[in-house]
This record gives sequence, C-alpha cells and structure tokens, in this order.
Amino acid sequence: MVYLLMRNSSPPVEPIEVTVTTHSILRPTILLASALVILIILKAGNAVAGPFLFFVFLSILVVPLFNGLKKRGLSPGVALLVMLLGITAVFVGLGWLVLSSFAQLLDGLENYTQSFQVNTLPLVQSLQAVQLDPEIIQRFNEALFQILTNAARGVLSGVVNLVAGGVMALIALAFIMLESESFGRRLEKGLGETNDLFRRMKLFQQSLLRYVFARVKLNFLTGAGVFVMLLIFGVDYALLWSVLAFFLSFIPYIGLIIAAIPALLLGVAESGLTAGVLLGVGYFVINQVIEQVIEPRIVGKEMTLSPTLTLFSVIFWVWILGSLGAMLAGPLAALMILLLGAFDDTRWLAILFSAEDSPLVTGALPPSGQDDPAAHAGSASSSAP
Repeated sequence: MVYLLMRNSSPPVEPIEVTVTTHSILRPTILLASALVILIILKAGNAVAGPFLFFVFLSILVVPLFNGLKKRGLSPGVALLVMLLGITAVFVGLGWLVLSSFAQLLDGLENYTQSFQVNTLPLVQSLQAVQLDPEIIQRFNEALFQILTNAARGVLSGVVNLVAGGVMALIALAFIMLESESFGRRLEKGLGETNDLFRRMKLFQQSLLRYVFARVKLNFLTGAGVFVMLLIFGVDYALLWSVLAFFLSFIPYIGLIIAAIPALLLGVAESGLTAGVLLGVGYFVINQVIEQVIEPRIVGKEMTLSPTLTLFSVIFWVWILGSLGAMLAGPLAALMILLLGAFDDTRWLAILFSAEDSPLVTGALPPSGQDDPAAHAGSASSSAP
C-alpha cells in the first residue's frame, strides 16, 4: 500500500511515499497442497509410479545420446538401431551374468552354509562363554544364508518378468527417441526460449546428465576396486559382486553396504572370520576413498545436495515408491531443489538443502563446454523427452 503524507504548513512540500510490503501465504499454501496431493497419488500407485519415473529418467539420459549419434552423421534410422542394439546387448549381458551366477550359487549354497557354520564356530564358542543361547546363534547363521537364498530365487524369477517389461520399454524408448527433436522444438516454441520453466527444464536435464555420467565413473571405480579385492581374497563370483556394487552404489550411503553383504558371507564361508573382517575393512576403505576424495572432484556443484537431505530422501522415496525409490532418491531430491528455487517464497528452502550459488537454486545454465556431457551428446533443448 502506498500512502501520501501531506503537511498543512506552508510553504507546501513534496508528498512522501511510504511503501508497505505484504507477503501472501496463498502461493506457498497452494504449492504445499499440490505437493501433498501428488505424493498421495504416488504412494497409492507406487507399483506403477516407480517404474514410470525410472523410465522418465532413463529417457532423459538416452535421448541426448541418440541425438549425439545423429550429429555425427548417422541417419535417424541407423542411430535408432545402434541405440536399441546397444541397450539390448547391455541388458542381455547383465541378464546372462546374473542368471548363470545365481544358478550356480543356489546349487552350492548348502556347502557354503556348512562352511560358514564351521568357520564361525570359534565366534559361537566365544559367545557361548558369555552365556548366549546357542540356538539363537544357530538360527542367526541359518537366517543369514536364508536371506541370500531368497534373494537369489527372487532375482531369478524377477529376470523373467524384466524381459517382458524390457521389450515394451524398448518400443517406448524407440518412439521417444524418434520424436524427441520435434518435441523439443514444439516445447521451445510453445513456452519461448527465455521462459523460466523451459530454462529450468534444460538445466535439470543437463544437471542430471552430469550427475549420472559422474556416478557411472565413480561406480566403475568402485566396482573395479571391489573386483580386484575379491580376486585377491579368492571369493567366488567376484564379477557378479562387483557388478552388484556398481549398480547399488547409485543408492547414496547404504548402497555399497547392501552390496557387500553376500560377498562378506561367502568370504567367511570360504576363508574364515579373519578374511571376512578384512573384506569389510576393504569395502569401507573403497567407499571412503570414492565418496570423500574422488566424488567432490568429479560431480561438482550441479547436483551437490545436503547429506542430511540425501539420506532422508532415500528413506522417504523408498517409503513412497518401494525399492526403486532408493535409486531415484538423488535425482528426485535435485528436482525438488530445482522447483523450490523457482519461487521466491520457497528459495530459502532450496538454499538450505543445497548451496546459494548452486545452478539448481539460481536456475542459471552452466557455461557450455565446461565438461558438459549433454553438450557432447546433443542439445538439451532439443532432447527433452
């Protein structure tokens, strides 16, 4: 409101303008209500919402690679064929590795269980000395390998379902890749190149690409380190456990811990408790070197999030979406920061959980050519799925 204050004394003076600013809570209230409605829908339909969001993020990553092949002179048909063959080869290779390794593991699981009980006998005797019930220890040993057995059988049955879903996903990706360029042009024409929403969509895609490419490098180093360590200790199925470490390392903080469990159990079963302890220390050292020393130099600030936010994001999205939520927690947290930074009323929350100068908060696109995988793969503006 603007008030004009006049004085009755002479000579007359110029009016003084006093501005009083008022803050409306209408917009934050609408945003909060909308977010709650979306979360309720996602929770109610998590069986569909989880795979759908995973597919959306996968298309965001695949489409720029497809556009990059076209920029290298390949026709759309040839580029599409190369992409589909590449994706199929990767999934077929991983499927063969998982199926063959877990089938062999199930065949020899009884022997592993017996060896594990023999090698943990000194620990059992030590615990019995402090009056711990031997039956509890026995049930604990059996439960450990029962979990591994159930997981192996679940993976074997899940691969069959994954093949059926993978065919449909490939068909959908093919249509998205073919239409991506025209869709990007239509979106730019409809919103305008200078539109804030359009700019932030490009920013999110570029940030997601940087993050995933950086995580692939880090996870490859993690998997390679695990593979070499397991070979040194002579743990069976070293390649399988290193691949598991590669994929589960996409889950912040707890992914490598989960990946280490089966390898540690086999290490104890094959080489004794000392080997199991050394393997645990090795996993810890690999994780600390990758996450604390190498990651800050590779990932940069584009997807830098508060560790507290990242941890709670994993817990929250697992509750909302199930197991897929753990792998999507990082990108979904970054998307939340991007949306909060788009509005003046909520920008302080984005700064609280990220950094004041983070591109996710400012909405400013990073300079081109600054180690931008999106720039090498294709224009982000034309590749938004």
